[in-house]
Amino acid sequence: MSAHTSQMDDIRLVAQPSALPVTELFVRLILSDWSLLPMLEQVTSTAKRLVGTVIDAGDPRAPAFVTLRLRLRADVLAVEVDDDVPGLPEPTAGPGERVGVIPGPGGARTTWCELPLPGGMNARQVRLPRRQDRRTLVDEPVSGEPVAADPQVLERLLTRLSGWSDS
Repeated sequence: MSAHTSQMDDIRLVAQPSALPVTELFVRLILSDWSLLPMLEQVTSTAKRLVGTVIDAGDPRAPAFVTLRLRLRADVLAVEVDDDVPGLPEPTAGPGERVGVIPGPGGARTTWCELPLPGGMNARQVRLPRRQDRRTLVDEPVSGEPVAADPQVLERLLTRLSGWSDS
């Protein structure tokens, strides 16, 4: 996998069938933000395939969590899925894809698939939205206080969703 990341977005889901439409919405939102809608069908298919593998192998009575991540680097868009479900099959590459697995501690793993950016683009040529600093990926302790949603994120999400309903 390429080393330098230009942009990354992720979402943590419960590995149940309801995660598949959320996966599709997440991919559509991010690719819209990144002006990469020509890749929508391929990235959606790849993300749903990787998340679906975790769902299919998991225990529906005690579902695992799965993190879906989209990452721009060099001349590829990487679709990554973090899980801790034992015994998952190795991913198979579709046309033009590179795939692999990075083992993690305690049976966790990251399955990744790199898709070439369209038209010989590289990550530095992709028009990205302006972002503020990300919070840490480390789980924060639960304080018992209600978690407030970021109004800017909600506004951006609702604007995108309302635009899709008009099409």
